[in-house]
Amino acid sequence: MCLRFRAAHALFLVGITAPGCRGSAVQADVTPLSAEFDPDAICALPGYRSGMVNEPVFGGQAFVMEAGPTDAPTVVLVHGLGENGARDFYPLLPSLASVYHVVTFDLPGFGRSTHGHELYSPERYVEFIHAVVGQRCRGPFNLVGHSMGGALALLYAASFPTDVSRLLLVDVAGILHQKAYANFALFAGLESVLGFLGEVGKQALRAGMEKASQETQPLQPLLPGAPDLRILLQNDLLRATLLDRPDRIAALALILDNFGPAIAQVRAPTWILWGRHDAIASQRTGLVLQARLPHAQFYVLEASGHDPMLSEPAAMSQFMLRWLGTPIDHLALPAAPPPLAPSARAGRCASENGMRFSGDYSEIEIVGCHDVRLKDVRAAAIRVRNSEVVIEDTRVSAAETALQVVGSQVEMTACDLSGTVALDSEGSKVDLAGVNLLGRRAGVHVSGSSQIIFSVCRLDSPINHRYLHDAMELNLGAEL
Repeated sequence: MCLRFRAAHALFLVGITAPGCRGSAVQADVTPLSAEFDPDAICALPGYRSGMVNEPVFGGQAFVMEAGPTDAPTVVLVHGLGENGARDFYPLLPSLASVYHVVTFDLPGFGRSTHGHELYSPERYVEFIHAVVGQRCRGPFNLVGHSMGGALALLYAASFPTDVSRLLLVDVAGILHQKAYANFALFAGLESVLGFLGEVGKQALRAGMEKASQETQPLQPLLPGAPDLRILLQNDLLRATLLDRPDRIAALALILDNFGPAIAQVRAPTWILWGRHDAIASQRTGLVLQARLPHAQFYVLEASGHDPMLSEPAAMSQFMLRWLGTPIDHLALPAAPPPLAPSARAGRCASENGMRFSGDYSEIEIVGCHDVRLKDVRAAAIRVRNSEVVIEDTRVSAAETALQVVGSQVEMTACDLSGTVALDSEGSKVDLAGVNLLGRRAGVHVSGSSQIIFSVCRLDSPINHRYLHDAMELNLGAEL
């Protein structure tokens, strides 16, 4: 079997129906589907079979579907938020099931599976996938995840590395810190980002507490003016009263998770696919994953938004068949870049707008500039003062301070900073995503009160060795 069962999964009932559109039950534990049967075109796929199974993780029933030859390599499809569930992948099934054994399902809380007020967390979803797939394939499988499903696939590959032969992540949501989304979309109760969280956030929490039953009153001291939203997830009553719906619970659990450790543990060669016009999941997430996952390759579908399987099914099917057909041993690690040239030039921007930097520099100084972008830069030091700067895929290795930011706004993605101090911030707003901070004395030093957002960042210093996923208000003299 491709997965080793844990004790709890020994109770998993392999209820799967014989081929047929309405899933006629052939075992006592299989419940006939009661609503929204699969269309004839899906039922006619070779090897199609579907049904409801009892699952041990959330304690309800889940819809599971297979198609294609069972002796072929297995492709597991994990959907994102939304009541469509596995149906989001149906436009891809004819091409996939003609060659591969496909396994997909409606995650608990979605589609045809049981809906409730359970804790629909990434970790529990991984346990569910572990149980379902382990009953239906032999040997390592190919894992595909879209949106929230991409984050779940990532966590699965980290949790069970020997089970996943290759990984495809499509328009992944929920990896960046929730406050980092404010720079991508107008952050309004999380709804504009994930589309399903409703009005969860500070205003909704306060309003919800006013309407909650008397039983919630003893919990109000636990909910200060800027509450930790994890309380909503962990408390059964608050989860049922204030979040109310599975999609909201799952979305909140997703964005509160720190995927930094999981990203570091993934071993499967990974392809990342993004719709050019995705207004739900920032392409910035894709850049972080490309930089931090092994053998990672990044591709863009030019005509797609957040759901390329729906907007460009033919193009995505073609892409997936190419991904599945590429020998794993052809996915070699990229060669290490040569060291920074001693004669590298100095770069400077003074009171200008729209400047661009790339390549090798002895140092870069930016003063009083706006709309400045650094991409694919290697430098011995970067200094930013009274400016607005975006930095991507940049490596700074300094004798003293790698990046100094004063009175500025800086967004930094998929970068490495190393020095006596990796980052020195004074009176600035700094948004870091997928940034490695290596400080021989401190990873971060604050020369003046600053706001710093860390999304899946690695910090290594004599003070801290950890993955940072937090939004911090740091005062003068603070060091990490």
